[in-house]
Amino acid sequence: MHKHIRANERGSTLLPWLRSYHSFSFNRYYDPARMGFGPLRVVNQDWVAPGGGFSSHSHRDALIISLVTHGEMVHRDNAGHERLLGTGDYQYMSAGSGIRHSEFNASDTEPMEFVQIWVTPRHKNTAPAYQVRHFDDAATLQPIAAGEMDVDTKVFLLDQDIRIWQLQLNAGEHIQQNLPDQWQRRVQLVRGEITLENTRLRPGDALEFGPDLYPNQVTTYRANSNSLALIFDIPAHHQQRTTP
Repeated sequence: MHKHIRANERGSTLLPWLRSYHSFSFNRYYDPARMGFGPLRVVNQDWVAPGGGFSSHSHRDALIISLVTHGEMVHRDNAGHERLLGTGDYQYMSAGSGIRHSEFNASDTEPMEFVQIWVTPRHKNTAPAYQVRHFDDAATLQPIAAGEMDVDTKVFLLDQDIRIWQLQLNAGEHIQQNLPDQWQRRVQLVRGEITLENTRLRPGDALEFGPDLYPNQVTTYRANSNSLALIFDIPAHHQQRTTP
């Protein structure tokens, strides 16, 4: 079973300094049929105007990954972290028992864009944590984060059964990726255009596989233009959320 979710079906928050598009219910956008993909709770694509940003606010019991896709972001939090993140940088913040932070466009002249991902952790009230990494720019299929079952010091280690990948393809390229038996997959296109499972994805589109998957499924990605996508794999026992 495959489900194609188009970019124009997403929710949105539109402000003078912010354009934010929500794959799942978020803020004032609420759809009981779109509460997440298993423990994947938020996938937002945000455009922040020059000089704009999110003032200090709190989070709790959330694993938050941000990818800067254009421009530079300034992060500050009450644990003493202050970082300037550039295009291609990933930031991981485990809010745990509670953390306050702010995120701003570092430029007064150019917009900044980033993707924000929230994962619901397995355990609550843990100690907050913060990391920044820049992965291999030349890698076609790059693991970004994984749960404890997939310990790898090169990726963010999350307190949840989930695997997150970054896919980068140039126009005309293709690659295959296995999906283990009894796992589900969500492919979210950030930019470009790719075709998979006879479905063409455009920026902001997503394709979900499951939950009834056949064993050892192979996904073939074909790029129609230079493309960037994020891939989320979860075990089939993590059912999609349908209620708040």
